[in-house]
Amino acid sequence: MQRKAVKMPDLKYLLTSLSLFFFVGSVQARCLIDLAHLQGNNVYLSYHNGVYDIQRSDIVEIGHSVHLLCNGGQISAVFECKSDSAFSPALSSASCAPPQPAVVVVSDTSCSSQNVPRKMYAVGFIFNGRLLELYRNCFDHKSLAFQHSIYMAYRYVNTAPRPHPPWESDQLSGGFDNAYEGKATQACLLTNLGAAQPQCKFDRGHMTPASAFISKSLKETTFRYLNAIPQYGGVNRGKWKTVETWVNNMVRGMHDQTIINNIRITRTYDVLKVCIGALGVHRLKHNRSNNMIPIYLLDNNKIPVPEWMYKIVSHLSGDKWVMLTYNDRISPTDNAINAICEVIPCHPGLQFTTTLPGRTVCCEPYPFITNNVPHLTGVC
Repeated sequence: MQRKAVKMPDLKYLLTSLSLFFFVGSVQARCLIDLAHLQGNNVYLSYHNGVYDIQRSDIVEIGHSVHLLCNGGQISAVFECKSDSAFSPALSSASCAPPQPAVVVVSDTSCSSQNVPRKMYAVGFIFNGRLLELYRNCFDHKSLAFQHSIYMAYRYVNTAPRPHPPWESDQLSGGFDNAYEGKATQACLLTNLGAAQPQCKFDRGHMTPASAFISKSLKETTFRYLNAIPQYGGVNRGKWKTVETWVNNMVRGMHDQTIINNIRITRTYDVLKVCIGALGVHRLKHNRSNNMIPIYLLDNNKIPVPEWMYKIVSHLSGDKWVMLTYNDRISPTDNAINAICEVIPCHPGLQFTTTLPGRTVCCEPYPFITNNVPHLTGVC
């Protein structure tokens, strides 16, 4: 892991190169980065109008090229998409050691706070002294608490399988690995609640998900504790996963045509902005006093278990969606939901299996942002 201080612009809106290289039309009028190269340790760059950026899609237009980025920030080869939908020369990763990801502290007003020591971390790769950003996360150092994450989702056809690298602490203080271990979690709950709570086993829940990116190298950058929350396994792998899959299906083009109120809506959702965050601290009842105790994984005040997770998804057309998920296998009361969310019907493509634990609802976007995360107004 490489950690540098580099000069970079405020990427608050992360809208650079939103519509630079996507061609929606004949499948013959493009090249695809094949699955074998997506599964390798490759990082490709795009180059448009004099600007290099990370190639976030496996789709490359005719006449455009991808550049193989190597360790040390060097480009070793250039592969052009020809009119026969083939790269020339053929894609290869020979003689190129993969680059190491970089984590850089950046200025971002959506993460600033007068009383809380929060920092915004941008994660990506260094090229020509500049960070090419994949995503950014706001993190509270005092309580070791994830705040929110921002990334862009791009249209793709193929994606590499989910990798399983070790989790990175990025020099953050705190025993993350031990805190997330089952034995440590149970000891914490036993101390805090007067008895073991066997249902309280928490995943390292990705906020910016590995599935947001197409290649093994890009996916591996998401396995960082500044990008995780303690999340109930059934929720993480259930309804929260359903929302994540819906976002991916949107950029894959599965919902470019949707019928809403008997009207067919056609929209090309080739690029979406996604903001993900956590709200509150989950509480459980003490077995003897019946008091509701806030749950932390470390030192009774660090690595809080969030009560809620939200996902704000927006498109340049103005379409915007908010999904709110309760971080427990049981369902919250309607009053608890209504206190933070004006519930509306979800997008027709977002359907939840009733057998999955917990509760996810869709919210009226602008009141949700204004009332719960005003620092994200105009950002998400």
